[in-house]
Amino acid sequence: MSGRRAIQGIWLIERGSGRNLIAKAYTDIDIDMDLIAPFLSATHTFIDRASSEELQTIDTESNRYVWVANEVLLFVMVVSKGARLGHMRFILEYALAEFMRNEVPKNSDLSTMLKRWHGTTSTFKHFEEYVEELVSQYESTDESLTAGKAMDCLAVYSHLFRAILRVKVPKKTRIKLTKKIRQLAKPVFELDPVLSEIQIDDNGVEILHLDVSKINYRILRQGLEMMLQVVADATRKTVTKTAFRNMIFGQAMPYVKRDIKRLQLYYILDDVVRYLF
Repeated sequence: MSGRRAIQGIWLIERGSGRNLIAKAYTDIDIDMDLIAPFLSATHTFIDRASSEELQTIDTESNRYVWVANEVLLFVMVVSKGARLGHMRFILEYALAEFMRNEVPKNSDLSTMLKRWHGTTSTFKHFEEYVEELVSQYESTDESLTAGKAMDCLAVYSHLFRAILRVKVPKKTRIKLTKKIRQLAKPVFELDPVLSEIQIDDNGVEILHLDVSKINYRILRQGLEMMLQVVADATRKTVTKTAFRNMIFGQAMPYVKRDIKRLQLYYILDDVVRYLF
C-alpha cells in the first residue's frame, strides 16, 4: 500500500491483556501486529498514570499515534504527520461507538464478553470489515476524492455562506458587503478555473453549481475554506457588531448544531471557530 496514505495502521486492543481484537496495517513496512499491541497498551497505561492530563497523541520521528479509549478498550491509529488529527480521532470515536452498539451482546457487558473470548480475531471479522470500509471511505489515497465527498463539502459550505449572509442589514449595506466579498475573493478565483465560476451577488455566494469532477479535491477544500474566511471577514468589517452577533447565534450556530457531525467529519468545524469567532 502506498506510503502516501494518511492512516498507516489501526488496532483495537484489550487494555488489560494487550490482546488484539482487530489489527490492520496499511503500509509496506512489515509490522508485527501481535507485538505492537502490548506495547501500545503499556504506553497508554504509563501515560494515564504518569500524566495529570489525558493525552491522546504521541509523535514519533515519522508518524503519530492517535487513540481513544474506554475502561476496557484502546482504539489506536498510526497516522502520517500530515493527517488531520481531529478527523482521525472522529473516525476512532465513531467506530468505537459502533463496536459497543453492535458487538457487545445485549444480555452481557464488554468485560464479561472479553473474559469469555479465546483470542480468535475472526470473532470480530464483521467489525474489522466495517473498519476497513470506514478507513477506505475517508482515506486520501490519491490527489482526488470521490465526487460524493466533494459535493458534501459544497453543501456544507453553501449552508454556512447562506447562514452568514442572512445577516440583517439595510439594502445599501448589503450592496457594500457584496462588493467587498468580490474584492477579497479574487485570490480564491485564481486558485483554479472551477473556483472562478463561484457566483457572488446581493443574494449570496452560490457554489452548488461547481463541477467537482474538474477540480482537485484538496484545491476545492482550500478554496472553500478561503471563501469562508472572506465571507466572514467581509461581513464582520461591514455590518455592526450587533448584527454580526445576531447572525452568529440566530443563523450560523443553529445550522452548525444541526449538522455538527458532518462538519466534524470534514474538519470544517475548526474553520467555523477560527473565522466566525
